[in-house]
Amino acid sequence: MRNSNIPTIALLSVAYYNGSGQFAATGALRSDLAGVSLIEYQIMMLARAGIPSFLIEVENIDGALIELADRCRLRKLTVDFVRTGADILRHIDTDDRIWVQSGQLYVQLGLIETLLKFSDNFIATIDGRDENRAFERIDINTRWAGVSVVGYDAIAMLRDLPEDWSIISSLLRQALLAKVPFRPLSQQHVQNGTLTVLTGAQDFSELNRQILRRRVASRAGFIEAHVLGPILARIVPLIWQSPAAVTATKFASPVIALAAVALGIGNLATAASGAAFLSIAANALRLAATDDADGSDHIQSLSVVTWALIILAMFGSAYVATSYHDNGLFAAFAVASLAYLARKMAMPNWAKQLLHSPAALALLAIVGAATVGITSTLQWIMVLQFSILLIANIKRDTDGNASN
Repeated sequence: MRNSNIPTIALLSVAYYNGSGQFAATGALRSDLAGVSLIEYQIMMLARAGIPSFLIEVENIDGALIELADRCRLRKLTVDFVRTGADILRHIDTDDRIWVQSGQLYVQLGLIETLLKFSDNFIATIDGRDENRAFERIDINTRWAGVSVVGYDAIAMLRDLPEDWSIISSLLRQALLAKVPFRPLSQQHVQNGTLTVLTGAQDFSELNRQILRRRVASRAGFIEAHVLGPILARIVPLIWQSPAAVTATKFASPVIALAAVALGIGNLATAASGAAFLSIAANALRLAATDDADGSDHIQSLSVVTWALIILAMFGSAYVATSYHDNGLFAAFAVASLAYLARKMAMPNWAKQLLHSPAALALLAIVGAATVGITSTLQWIMVLQFSILLIANIKRDTDGNASN
């Protein structure tokens, strides 16, 4: 079963068990998991982990599925629909390894990335305790965790599988017969929601709350956590109810940042600082409504565009305010550089709350630009950044000496 290739194809399903030993199509796709259907959310997470091709088990192909496939192709993902084992064989090669995921399963990105690192094929399992009853039982002591990685040989056994039999369930049986090794997962994954079977509306609702809490909590900075966070927690569920609102959220931050550039060049520093704050808030809203980074350090392109425009607005405001001399540019460069370097430094949590908060810097810029001017404000922000860094380092050295 040894194969060092990372799986590049995932087999998913929009079918559910109807109690008679066969599977039926779900009909309309659910659209209540972070603003998208469960199947689209599964594809998004697996694509982020590096899987570019998807086979979806269906009974019927409706308009929602076709639209989903079109959206995925725009992201340069391959989506095909299958009804039988023979259909799958037309889309895979003999050296392919396939990620198999049961239909109603949510797997957090971090766990997906961990499982993809294993070079052996496997069947992920959890124990047979009662609290795991939503997972399919393999034997008296073991349940299937809903994820497997199998090779071409296991798929080939399904060549003559009838259309009205579940591909994924049948594939699990074939993998068991082929003695694909078990990979037991910690019960902690079930308890903390890393691995969840969604059986009803209540499960979807609870998972939505978990996803939102994780996304909001992942934003660094005092203002982001204590001011924007509670506001986003109320707004995002409303945005998830409207696909148009989700789309608008994706582009609000760079559009507002572009307005900040225009205001800064127009010598309206206070208004430019206000627009920069709104852009930062809109970017936080986008990340909460549309992204589930799960602690990932990957930088999204829209964030890069937003930060570039905000920095440009700051430079433009400082340059115009000093009558097109370079005085303000030095302060603007120092503030931007210190903000960037601070994110790369190890520091106490209180210092992170202050230095990793672009929203706090924008609020200081608004107040300062309205009172002492943008150039002086940037200089004082620079002094504040240096002071926090110095205090944090002095305190760290003092604590280190005391422990020695």
